[in-house]
Amino acid sequence: MKSISFFNNKGGVGKTTLLCNLGAFLAKEMKKSVLVLDADPQCNASAYLLAEDQLEKILRESQHKSLDAFYEPIRKGQGYPTDLPTIMKSQRFGLDLIVGDPRLSIREDLLATDWAATRNGEPRGFQTTFAIRYLLSKLADYDYVLIDMGPSLGALNRSVLLGADAFLMPLSVDIFSLMAIGNILKSFNSWKISLDDAIRKHKETEGRDYMVDEIKVGWNLKFVGYVMQQYKAKVVSGERVPVAAFERIIKEQTEELKQLCEFFDSDYESAKLGELPTLSSVIPLSQQAHAPIFDLGAKDGVVGSQYTRVSEAKQFFDRIAQRFVERVPQ
Repeated sequence: MKSISFFNNKGGVGKTTLLCNLGAFLAKEMKKSVLVLDADPQCNASAYLLAEDQLEKILRESQHKSLDAFYEPIRKGQGYPTDLPTIMKSQRFGLDLIVGDPRLSIREDLLATDWAATRNGEPRGFQTTFAIRYLLSKLADYDYVLIDMGPSLGALNRSVLLGADAFLMPLSVDIFSLMAIGNILKSFNSWKISLDDAIRKHKETEGRDYMVDEIKVGWNLKFVGYVMQQYKAKVVSGERVPVAAFERIIKEQTEELKQLCEFFDSDYESAKLGELPTLSSVIPLSQQAHAPIFDLGAKDGVVGSQYTRVSEAKQFFDRIAQRFVERVPQ
């Protein structure tokens, strides 16, 4: 199993749409076993993958075990729970899901406090910080676990990224996405230094490495690559022409992305997994039908030229999925 976080410090870059549709393509077209872990307190992936009545029923069921509840015995100092969060099936997307929970945002305090303990080399801190790593270690039956995240660089997302094998970055061509890459680089560098120091302190005081499922923890995160949202260029005589402002941002983004690849010792030339058009006319239909864009049909309200967009979407996700499989660390 490989766990991949979908993350950017900038919202509105199509992260959840990319994750859910890529996951569906891997599951339905490439016959991979896929689980989506919704670690975003806004729960957008859960709302996309499941119908409203199904999602409401799940969240109201007393026997439902949420990702937030997974942290409760850890908070009480009782160790990791024996029961995993409840796993549901998204029929149209062909994959499994651990439903998100808005209460996860409250766990930021626990994770932030225990990160300080982690930095001091304390076992309790490591236990909390690597709770997601422990959870992922129990999901080994899947080919891929795709993790949806909010756009923050807070304690919850730090814990998710430290637990995952790799991350994928959706991008758009704007100044805020450009600045986000710089923020991510600074934060990752700081986290890596702090974690390396914490591991050293833990070994000095405890006489051993901290292990999760018999594997030594450490800075193991890899960079799968990025997917760029296609910007709306000017069209002259039917041809797309460059827009100076966008071209400047793309040039600067290229330099930032090269630095990110260098940080991860990753090949820049193969890091671009693909480019997605806006697909604005069919995304709302996909959300309403709780179905992949490339699987939409007449019963979902597709008419006229929208069939072309659906067909194009399948081609785009096919290319991205092929490159994704090639780039995911084995």
